[in-house]
Amino acid sequence: IRGLKRHGSYDFLKQGTGLICVYSLKNPSFPEFTYTTRSGVMSLDFNREHPYLMAVGFYDGTVAVYNMREKCNEPNYQSSAKNGKHTDPVWQVYWQDNDLDNQLNFFSVSSDGRVTCWRLIKNELHHTDIILIRLNPAVPPDPIGMGGMDLGCGTCIDFHRRSDY
Repeated sequence: IRGLKRHGSYDFLKQGTGLICVYSLKNPSFPEFTYTTRSGVMSLDFNREHPYLMAVGFYDGTVAVYNMREKCNEPNYQSSAKNGKHTDPVWQVYWQDNDLDNQLNFFSVSSDGRVTCWRLIKNELHHTDIILIRLNPAVPPDPIGMGGMDLGCGTCIDFHRRSDY
């Protein structure tokens, strides 16, 4: 078929860049915002209270937050190896209501077996692992943290609508 364009790759070693296109009802034929990313986009979610904030999960395990009010192609917040980046693709990101300190926060789930809470504090993204999905919960975790072989795979999360966590 002529003119067919292929995007993405199923080969882990042949991953490329990604693209986020945000459309509006004013002009559904042309994106209002576009963001070029260093890795393929796996998931995204808009904050309900602040719809200009977009949390994004990437194929390389990174999570990021974009502020669409600012005319910048780079994320305002981004995880890294130093601040808890996932080691596998992020299958879902999900904004949660503000925490008790009134800080914006969202959750991510990855096939590395971690469900992580990310808080936006000042100019930094802070993480807390909420759940480690284990293949065999009866086996105690490795005290040195080297035996991640028993971690399972997470692909989606959901929360009770009326309960605060």
